[in-house]
Amino acid sequence: MRKDRFEAFFDAVMAIIMTIVVLEFAVPKGTDWSNVKGLMFQVVVYAISFFYLGMMWMNIHTLWHNVEYITRGVMWVNMIMLFFSSMLPFWVVYLGRNFFALVPQLLYGIDVLLITITNFISAELLRKHNSALNYGVEYLRCGMILDISTKLIGIIVALIWFPPAITISVIVAMVILSFNFTLLRRKKRAYKQRNDETTNE
Repeated sequence: MRKDRFEAFFDAVMAIIMTIVVLEFAVPKGTDWSNVKGLMFQVVVYAISFFYLGMMWMNIHTLWHNVEYITRGVMWVNMIMLFFSSMLPFWVVYLGRNFFALVPQLLYGIDVLLITITNFISAELLRKHNSALNYGVEYLRCGMILDISTKLIGIIVALIWFPPAITISVIVAMVILSFNFTLLRRKKRAYKQRNDETTNE
């Protein structure tokens, strides 16, 4: 399959996933602040998930910019990643209504972790067939390993002591993704500049 066709499909599905959860919010019956307060955790978890998926999407597009060849394996891994991503709206609503409970936090955390792992596998498969991606592989690997480790620590802390540690770990992972995205963009510019200089010579 051509890269642009798969990217268009990926973008369309991701856009739906990132916004559909709002439809599940229950409209408050009253008009007082006390009625709105019940939605607080749902909005917080939705905001975290929305920006997490958005930052992951930006990282993916930065990586895919120089992709020339995609294999069937890459397509399947990304389909699996989209499957786990499509489950996220359900867990967001469930967690938003039961924020301090262990089971909703665990289900949400495991889903986000599986999204990250499949994204990591996809990046490794892409790199094997696209030599141009090697310019930022050390930053990509380091960022994703830190991302996965952060979520695993959050799950362990949640099991032992504090269930919301999982949601906190996702926020920390967002900071890691943001930093990783900045490094990848800088590396990409340096790589392009070196190529331009080589071409001019």
